Amino acid sequence: MSDERNLWGLRILSLALAILIWFFVSVEKREPQSDRVVDANVTYKTAPGFVVLDPIQAIQVRIRGTQTQLRSVNPFLVDAQVELPAAQVGPREVVLGSEHLSLPSGIEVVSIEPNVLRLELDREISDLLPVEPRLEGEPAAGAIARTPEAIPSEVLVRGPESRLRSVGALSTTPVDLTGHALDFEERAAVVSPDSLIKVVDPLLVTVRVPMELPPSPSG
Repeated sequence: MSDERNLWGLRILSLALAILIWFFVSVEKREPQSDRVVDANVTYKTAPGFVVLDPIQAIQVRIRGTQTQLRSVNPFLVDAQVELPAAQVGPREVVLGSEHLSLPSGIEVVSIEPNVLRLELDREISDLLPVEPRLEGEPAAGAIARTPEAIPSEVLVRGPESRLRSVGALSTTPVDLTGHALDFEERAAVVSPDSLIKVVDPLLVTVRVPMELPPSPSG
């Protein structure tokens, strides 16, 4: 008899849970639909040795769902994944759709702006580029700064082939001449003129600055 009571108790509990789940699902379905616009970061997956030139970093996505569903969307975690597996230099066009987005189940994508990405792919190569020190400030005692020297004079960089071919040299962070009248050396970081060109090694160089004092007044 006890076993039968336990069995009926389990059946009643199961029925109650089923009714409760049905109720919440039913309430959610009866919620009015509304729209929300979220920003989505765009990440690109290219074939090895290739890079996207001037990639679009973010898009706007209009999504639709119930208030409950929309509250489950963390706007900081919405992103678009664009795969470019073909190893080919040149222009590429990608039409964005819901398949590119990571969103919770039940959320409808209404629109994407821009919905077409016009991209340019280039080979990513490594090369050596010369470094030209950058000077600023006024030397002391009327001294004059002569042509500075970077040691080493070249650094290894990596970036799109077309961009590297158009860059003649890299500069350093400013080396301050203020207060200097004699030859001196200072460490400075190498600065890239293009965010797609990365300085690999070394990141710092020694800048040697020869100084020339004015001639002493005669008599």
